[in-house]
Amino acid sequence: MDLKFNNSRKYVSISVPSKTQAMSPHIKSVEDVVVLGVNLSKFSKLTQFLICVAGVFVFYLIYGYLQELIFSVEGFKPYGWYLTLVQFAFYSVFGLIELQLTQDRRRRIPGKTYMLIAF
Repeated sequence: MDLKFNNSRKYVSISVPSKTQAMSPHIKSVEDVVVLGVNLSKFSKLTQFLICVAGVFVFYLIYGYLQELIFSVEGFKPYGWYLTLVQFAFYSVFGLIELQLTQDRRRRIPGKTYMLIAF
């Protein structure tokens, strides 16, 4: 049995895509920071952070106020777990809607981390 090896060289080319090619199609630029439809890119990183912190604080206060308002309704106290179930359902539906709108299905955080946070 005679084995002959072909000595022709094979070249492998590896190319690194630019930042715009590697990003999701719905993201226009790496520097774009859009929160609630408002582009915060023109602000410094510290200002962006402070705006986001203030937004979370304000919306958390509104959420807490509305939840206390719901529980102040007479006879509603026994339905706390039902409210939690309804919130979970709405969060799931909104998450699925966002997933369909963005067309970005890459997982950025491992499932194990989600389970740890949920626990």
